[in-house]
Amino acid sequence: MYEHLRKYILPQLIPSQTKVMVAVSGGPDSMALSHILWRYVQEESGKEISLVLTHVHHGVRKESDDEAVLVQQMADKWKLPCLIHRFDSKQYAKESGKSFQEAAREWRYARWKEDMEEYKCSLLATAHHLGDQAETILYRLLRGSGTAGLAGMYPAKDSIIRPLLTFSKASVLDYCAREAIPYALDHSNEEPIYVRNRIRLELLPELERSYNSRIQEILGRTGELLRWDEEYLTKQVEAAWLRYHREAPKGTTCLTLNVFEEPAAILSRLLRKAAMQVTQEPRGIGFSYISKIMSSQARLGWMQDLPGLRVEITNEGLIFSPPQPNRVRSNRGGDKSAAPPGLDIETPLFLQKWTEIPELDIAIGFLGEEDLTSLKTEEGLEYQMAVFSRDFLTSVAEPLVCRYRREGDKMWIRGVGHKPLKKVFQEAKIGEKERSKIPLVALGNEVLWIPGIRQSGLYHFGYNGEKIYCILVPRRGVSNLNSL
Repeated sequence: MYEHLRKYILPQLIPSQTKVMVAVSGGPDSMALSHILWRYVQEESGKEISLVLTHVHHGVRKESDDEAVLVQQMADKWKLPCLIHRFDSKQYAKESGKSFQEAAREWRYARWKEDMEEYKCSLLATAHHLGDQAETILYRLLRGSGTAGLAGMYPAKDSIIRPLLTFSKASVLDYCAREAIPYALDHSNEEPIYVRNRIRLELLPELERSYNSRIQEILGRTGELLRWDEEYLTKQVEAAWLRYHREAPKGTTCLTLNVFEEPAAILSRLLRKAAMQVTQEPRGIGFSYISKIMSSQARLGWMQDLPGLRVEITNEGLIFSPPQPNRVRSNRGGDKSAAPPGLDIETPLFLQKWTEIPELDIAIGFLGEEDLTSLKTEEGLEYQMAVFSRDFLTSVAEPLVCRYRREGDKMWIRGVGHKPLKKVFQEAKIGEKERSKIPLVALGNEVLWIPGIRQSGLYHFGYNGEKIYCILVPRRGVSNLNSL
């Protein structure tokens, strides 16, 4: 493995006179990578490459102290600078409203970016290997990702390099054994709590046993092929953007209407890019919203409010602009809604936050277990509650929204499958007139909760998963709730 890296991979990833920051957790992957890069620097001293090690102590496991010591000892032995960061990852996850894994990753990369600037490092090396790549591609496939997501991780993108991406975990462990490299084991990685863990511990082994023993290699190759396609499409989109993009007021993006002549592969990416210019959301808007814009077919007068922006077609072009706060949306734009006339609201909801919805005189919050305990102590507070899996809710690409029912709405029932929302209401003996007055919590046309009536079987908490509670309360209770 090392000789292949030394001859063919590292020279391509690391130019001469480069300072590289190496992310080291203390596990076998990152310890092997650190040793490989340190060895390469020694053997190729003429290239004048230097290293800085960085380690993050998440403050969760009792073994974390030993891992920090292990990394520091290795750095001292090799006479390398070593940065040890400590932070309360659970508290950070709670404050950010994200899953523990997502929040910890966000904090790590933000800190590493600061470290790179301070120590003048131009590259960050991480120890992702072939198994991580296969896991990532499957995870994104299960979420419904497009080409960009299924391309997986890149060996080199922006300032991040992943030298071990084409090597298996077995190869990494073999290298550690042959070179007598000490490492720590994070036993939480062996617990099927998170979706990624279950993919690694359950899905991938089953695919290897029953379908293809080389599934990791196959997925890695698929990712590489899709990266080629995505790189080509990205260049085409950049060229098309110059053709269709027009100057617009600050905060607004405009595309000329002949953009609709582009094939779907290009058009969809241009629409997502335009939306990102307004929302500043790196992942853009979801597939269902992109499809909705594409279905307008450049029809003048079409308008649609989407999460975080409004899209409309005028004589000037296809206009993407910020939404009007607390605006009640009408049914223009061909969106056949079952909501009462003039009250087709669509309010985005966020984890670990209360969202007030003045039109309905309610507030909806997504709370953790600790917040729920405080909520129960609020005397006389009437509320309705649904329980979801935090892991699943934080993995979806589209935002959750509160709105009224619409045509095409459905709900997934355990042991049955999807049912039209009309059928769910009928079984609950809810009259036709009342159905349009009940607020829903939805993800696209997937209804997750009808307060007081039924919760979807999707995104339900697992027996060993972390729960998050969706609470609906009268709006008058919000001032007290915000102090909980």
